[in-house]
Amino acid sequence: MAKNNAGDILTGDWNPVVGCNKFSPGCRKCWWLDGILPWQQRLGNLPNNLLPNQSILINQRMTIESLKPKKGIVGVIQHGDLFWDKVNDATVTQVLDIVDEVAAIKKKKGDPTKYILWSKRAKRMAEFMTQRYPSGVPEYLACGISIENQELADERLPHLLRVKGHRFVMIEPMLGPIDLDKFLNVNWVVLGSETGGDDARPMDLDWARTVRDQVVPRKIPFFVKQVGNNHRNPNRTLDGRTWDEFPEGFTK
Repeated sequence: MAKNNAGDILTGDWNPVVGCNKFSPGCRKCWWLDGILPWQQRLGNLPNNLLPNQSILINQRMTIESLKPKKGIVGVIQHGDLFWDKVNDATVTQVLDIVDEVAAIKKKKGDPTKYILWSKRAKRMAEFMTQRYPSGVPEYLACGISIENQELADERLPHLLRVKGHRFVMIEPMLGPIDLDKFLNVNWVVLGSETGGDDARPMDLDWARTVRDQVVPRKIPFFVKQVGNNHRNPNRTLDGRTWDEFPEGFTK
């Protein structure tokens, strides 16, 4: 379970919308498309005819009752990308409506559960979230953008900075050096190497050190998921220590 995995930033996830495609260089060894999707199909949890370039809504998961038991840090739509163009606006709205309603219920009970979502489709996320929450996303919700290299950082992160509220950068897999100096008005930076066997592209530790040395002096929480290629026995050590920092209020 994510809660018991030290290298996972989540306690659990909620996936009423499923599906994605290989969108950018970091998707080459996609854990969802290559591993979780066929496994879930074998278990009978997803239709056998669901293809990698399709998105589906699972009605029995799209309920308040499905989300409400989940606590800690909950990933919203981890088995896909909520802002993929194959997910229509009505479905995105329905997902966020349920998150908002469950969060309101939990707030009355003093439950500090947080919900996070991240996307590679930075422009659509920024447009949707700024229109829905013009005063800023609620404190129980965090928005992140995935990047893999400098080109994608320069393309996507300006969109993230349009979103008011909790913002984080997800650098996974890190496929090249990245200078975040222009984009550090964020609340969290998470970093990890590509995993999945001997053909996983290696991450140069100097790339990770550069990011660390930019964020730590600014007191931006820094989390390293892994630096090697083995997700079953992850190496999480950078220069003799692990980095397991979370933003204030985000607790697994």
